[in-house]
Amino acid sequence: MDASGTPQMGATVLLLNKYHQAISKATSDTNGRFAFALLPPDTYSLSASLSSFLPAFREQLSVKPGTDSVLQIHLATLFSSVEVTYHLPSAIMSDDWKWVLRSASATRPVNRFLPSDLAPDSTTGPTIPAFSETHALFSLSGGDSGPLVSDNSLGQIGTGFALSTKLYEKNLLQVSGSLGEENSPGPPAIAVTAIYSYSGDSPGRTPEVTFSATQVAGIGSPLLQASQGGAVGTNSTGAVTLRTMSFGLYQTMDPLERLHLEYGVTGESVDYVQHSNRLSRFARATVDTGDAGVWIGSYVDGGRPDQLLRHRTLAQASDLETAAFDGDPDDFAHSMGLLQRLPQISNRNGRLAQQRTQTVELGYNKAIGSQVLAFSAFGEKVSDGRVNLAGDVSSTIASDVLSDTFSRSSALNIGNYRRVGFLSSINQRVTENVEFGLAYGRMGAFSALPSSLVSLDPSSPHPALSSREANFAAVNIKAVLRPTGTRIAADYGWVDTGAVMPRHVFTTQQEYAAPGLNIYFRQPVPGIFGMPGRVELTADMRNLLAQGYLPFSAADGRQLLIIQASRSVRGGLNFTF
Repeated sequence: MDASGTPQMGATVLLLNKYHQAISKATSDTNGRFAFALLPPDTYSLSASLSSFLPAFREQLSVKPGTDSVLQIHLATLFSSVEVTYHLPSAIMSDDWKWVLRSASATRPVNRFLPSDLAPDSTTGPTIPAFSETHALFSLSGGDSGPLVSDNSLGQIGTGFALSTKLYEKNLLQVSGSLGEENSPGPPAIAVTAIYSYSGDSPGRTPEVTFSATQVAGIGSPLLQASQGGAVGTNSTGAVTLRTMSFGLYQTMDPLERLHLEYGVTGESVDYVQHSNRLSRFARATVDTGDAGVWIGSYVDGGRPDQLLRHRTLAQASDLETAAFDGDPDDFAHSMGLLQRLPQISNRNGRLAQQRTQTVELGYNKAIGSQVLAFSAFGEKVSDGRVNLAGDVSSTIASDVLSDTFSRSSALNIGNYRRVGFLSSINQRVTENVEFGLAYGRMGAFSALPSSLVSLDPSSPHPALSSREANFAAVNIKAVLRPTGTRIAADYGWVDTGAVMPRHVFTTQQEYAAPGLNIYFRQPVPGIFGMPGRVELTADMRNLLAQGYLPFSAADGRQLLIIQASRSVRGGLNFTF
């Protein structure tokens, strides 16, 4: 109901489990009623949203055996609230609970006796729709290309789509893709991802299955082209088309009441002049100790744990993100985009190499009122690591350089290295619509040596680099501006001067910001051209201050730059249906 007590029809209510994963959704009827039936006794969270009102969110909702949990949700333009009361079932059912049972889709069917001539044919069951709860997104964007070093295949002009639907109510199918065009010869950049998961009873028994395929033109290597004498798939610019394919399995289980396990495997195949295969394994255990906080441990051996990152987007989302995810295909497209990134490839002695990382990470999270404190520590071993170069390497026949001919950026293979590090952070929800976060950490990094020096450090993976420990810090803010619905996410990351820090992907808390100033903006546009659905303007600006650039001397004396993060500006238009 609203602040005056008037029932509100059409409000979307999302039920989440104790890991903040969405498990059910309901819509209020003409009397503002809804219900979730047959819930196992546990702790849940709930969010309710309706246009023109602020979302209402409530954590630590206990469902107790033998007790009815009755909610009253008050939606408002300033403060929304959720009140909960517990009632023991009695012979005399309250009017409130009668209306809940009447209006809830889960409890609406009522048994009745019919004359034999009117009884339905027992062989005819209820019709189950082939497709339900379908959401879709179509996007148009333009701006700076996604270079090789950003692991993103989007071109100067890109289109994308995302589709989520349920097949026969129990099978969730999610498909997304992108098409990027460049102002140069060669095929366009294409990426497609499909995910199948079972959403019926006991969903954890069936693994989530993921398939991805990517094609990118414009990747060049002087030494590889010279050695191949013009390989098959080379376009007129002298670059070769890169093709990748991956297949992954993701599984969850709860062997104990407070223990949640996630594990899986991903197989990747890369075709670029040579052929390379990689098998990645990952696992994460979460122990919820109640008031003592949440302990998380993870193990990764292979490539990026994109499956864990995608599910972390929901499992460790903030309240603002949780409310925004309520069937929002744009947030779904963001999580799907994690699976469309290019593999971490480079050249090693003139041959294709994929970076392999073996990481053990431990983390701790604790919520204190509106604050969330987190700490993570890790140790990792990296094979065929890489750093990012900017500049013209066309005259450099380097066996360890892989170039992107469109954005004039390259990946330099720096060999093998080990490092340890930690990250501590605090996130504060200032208001219902504003969140603020701070992070500080320290981990292994590298500094570029002058061309006249040669590194004698045995721990350094490259003769032109020296190993060191470096500090980093970040500040971020997320806000939703009412009543326009504008969403803004901005962060600023700082790294010690003169240090380049290879990216570590944290799986036990939200990742710290990339160096420099980064801003993401979404602005809903109401009802243009009479189109159905929702239209949004988006802007994505990365490393606006161009920070984290270090001079680097190539083998021929040419001065290049090692870049911590690429600078890019993109704008787009999203159509949501």
